[in-house]
Amino acid sequence: MPNRLGTLRVAVGGNNRWLAFALALLCALAVIATPSMQAQTLHVLYALTDRPGGDLSGLTLDRAGNLYGTTYYGPSVESVFELRHEGSSWLFQPLYYFQPHHDGHAPFAPVVFGPDGALYGTTIQGGELQICYYQLGPCGTVYSVQPPPDPCGGTACLWNETRIYWFGALDAVNDGYNPGSGPLIFDSTGNIYGTTNLGGLHGQGTAYQMVKTQNGWREHIIANFTGNGSPENAVSGLAFNSAGNLFGTLYMAGSFGQVFELTPSGQSWNEQTIYSFQGGNDGALPVGGLVFDAAGNAYGSTAGGYPPQPGTLFQLSPQADGTWRETVLHVFPGNGPVNNLTMDAAGNIYGTTPGTPGINPDHYGMVFKLSLVNGSWTFTQLYEFTGGNDGAFPSGIVAIDSAGNLYGVCVAAGANEQGTIWEVTP
Repeated sequence: MPNRLGTLRVAVGGNNRWLAFALALLCALAVIATPSMQAQTLHVLYALTDRPGGDLSGLTLDRAGNLYGTTYYGPSVESVFELRHEGSSWLFQPLYYFQPHHDGHAPFAPVVFGPDGALYGTTIQGGELQICYYQLGPCGTVYSVQPPPDPCGGTACLWNETRIYWFGALDAVNDGYNPGSGPLIFDSTGNIYGTTNLGGLHGQGTAYQMVKTQNGWREHIIANFTGNGSPENAVSGLAFNSAGNLFGTLYMAGSFGQVFELTPSGQSWNEQTIYSFQGGNDGALPVGGLVFDAAGNAYGSTAGGYPPQPGTLFQLSPQADGTWRETVLHVFPGNGPVNNLTMDAAGNIYGTTPGTPGINPDHYGMVFKLSLVNGSWTFTQLYEFTGGNDGAFPSGIVAIDSAGNLYGVCVAAGANEQGTIWEVTP
């Protein structure tokens, strides 16, 4: 069981090890302003310990400024946790420990608050069968956790978990399984939407809807991804635009990845591809999902790989003829983001890169900002991790509070070599 630690704070500055290389790649893109460096202060709020590491999910904020996330490493330490803000300190408290053979194993996706105030998430494996824990079988779960109805007095108590759905339990052939690492989303009536990485009619993953009924939740598969000769793998989750259409990414479809749209039509949904990546400067392998601005433009990223397939940040703009135009906003010198981006109320975009040890062994990842200034997009490196007490290889979705503070996780290094939970202040 993870131990509660006192607050660890470390203030470390950024550096510019790879700026010259990044500038050389960016000069060919006319839409991009010159990248800037901004030495922000990073505070380590908690150094993971006792091997609960591997927190890949990112963080979720409540209205009081407390943070929520998941850890996974093995069955004894997989948990949903709270990092509670108490004065100038942060206290780490596990809220629920997963039982892999029943309620799930490997909670890769972040938890999000549902309309009822409970936290919702998915596990990539788990369920009732032995195969659901030991193999990537037709498994995975959707779950929620919420506080117990009776207070526990002065001592911390675990929350109650509800298994909403077990993938493959009713139809191991046609059902999707192994949910993606993206967050679940809700519509205005409280229905849940998400994706699976595998399974479905063609074995290449699904998009699904969960509808609340008097007897629990009922799943509807709203898209079966075809593969078109190659794995599609929807790992990013889904996003609504203002018209109520759903959008997501398929990181291997069409060789280099695609962006798709799902449009409701009666009781079904129509799928169409709105952009196919070419593997050049437009990027390749969109692992993360999309975010939308008020004008209906979509923003996302590609993870890329080693040159000639760089990671990118891109914009997709709807056109009058129903097509979408892609504009590359930034090219990374190595791997780009592998998680969803975060947009603030002003339209600024934030994210992390996981580091590029194969290209630069001293690059442990960074936090960045992309902002529109006088009609041009400016890329700013807010912080570069050193692989020391600050952590290494940031992952998951970045959370942002009303004051502009950013919160995230690293999966390695830190004071206990198990990763860190950090804050970057403006």
